[in-house]
Amino acid sequence: MIPRLLAMMALALATTGCATGDDPAMFTSSIKPVAPTLIADVSPEFAAAYLPQVAGRVESIRQSSKHDQIFQSILYPNAGYGDGENELKVSIAPPSTGSSYYQAPTQRQLVSEMRTALPDVNMRISNAVGQNPHGPFGFATGQPAAGGSCIFAWQTAADIGRSDQTGFGRLMRKSYAAKVRLRYCHPTMSEGALISLMSGLRIREVSDTTMEMLRFAEGSGVTAQPSYAEERVQARPVTAPAKLAAAPARKPAGDDIAMPVRNAPRVVKPGELAGYSGAQKSKPVVLAEAAPQSQTIVKAPVIPLPGDLDR
Repeated sequence: MIPRLLAMMALALATTGCATGDDPAMFTSSIKPVAPTLIADVSPEFAAAYLPQVAGRVESIRQSSKHDQIFQSILYPNAGYGDGENELKVSIAPPSTGSSYYQAPTQRQLVSEMRTALPDVNMRISNAVGQNPHGPFGFATGQPAAGGSCIFAWQTAADIGRSDQTGFGRLMRKSYAAKVRLRYCHPTMSEGALISLMSGLRIREVSDTTMEMLRFAEGSGVTAQPSYAEERVQARPVTAPAKLAAAPARKPAGDDIAMPVRNAPRVVKPGELAGYSGAQKSKPVVLAEAAPQSQTIVKAPVIPLPGDLDR
């Protein structure tokens, strides 16, 4: 009995040791349970920033978001599609998110970004500093081989919150900052005209309500063209609408019972018609002669003959 009990205890301990061990194939620090960021198309009315009207209308907006962060890529028309997209990038987040929301980018970072945005254009960083309502901005210009001019501008707006709040409301509100990148090329615009685009930049005032609105816009994305699945949907034949069943008759309530009407004409019942027809055979009905109607003779007017016209 005792050897059997010891064997069972040893088997239980062995099984417990296997169950509590960590499986390296199931647990690893390199895998993070974070879903990839999805990009949605939103309506132009939800743009976080705008360029002057000379830049053209907003073609589309690509947006993605995280907690307290909004990323938008605002696309403007481009006369030469081979030169890439005219794009205004705006990233909004609290300044505490990272140093890039309150510090200017380094020259190495800007050169890397310009090579990605304008790979075939020799860009020159200007020593001058531009200015718009949100503070100073830097820019670089260049001429593509096909002609025209291009600009690459950058700006860090430290505070884009509501400016109408004062006192305690201004201290309690949450602060938001913005990073801006502009890549714009045009075949006829001069460098001065391209710089004026960045000078006329306007960034939307952002609060917690604005962030919720922009995140809500991702759920109401606007698709410019129908998707492949929508094009393959076959039209369904139109069928006649089904006939509605007649509603059951409603029993009259106490107030709906018809009451007899005084001096109403009496309706002859079918049983009385047989007796009435028999009475007609024994006693025929004599119709009273109608009184003669007086006939009024109307004389036609005399038509004068041609010989009577002189009388």
